[in-house]
Amino acid sequence: MKRSDAARAGAEKLKRAEAAIDAALRETAELVGLLPSLRLDAQLSAVIGQEAIETLGDTLIHILSARRTIVKAHSDLAEVRAQIGCGALAIGDMGKSEDGDTPRTIGLRAIDGARAA
Repeated sequence: MKRSDAARAGAEKLKRAEAAIDAALRETAELVGLLPSLRLDAQLSAVIGQEAIETLGDTLIHILSARRTIVKAHSDLAEVRAQIGCGALAIGDMGKSEDGDTPRTIGLRAIDGARAA
């Protein structure tokens, strides 16, 4: 397997792993947000389910830790990519507009003569 093919395969798998962690974070956060509403709708005491909500809070902490470490791994793998002589890789549609030509900037734009603070 060529180095560029290996780098591309690794980048694709990393992208999927990052997306899975983000999905777990989103779903768990939504669950934590839903439980108090369900409790109120069912007219239950705040004592009911408190331990479960705290446990889910711990789960969120672990997912956030996983996200932090995979972001670090992303940076580490970019260094590996440079070490093996592969340039930057474009994976998926990130950064492309719907027309496929203009990069998405999410509202950011370059300003002539401006310097970063």
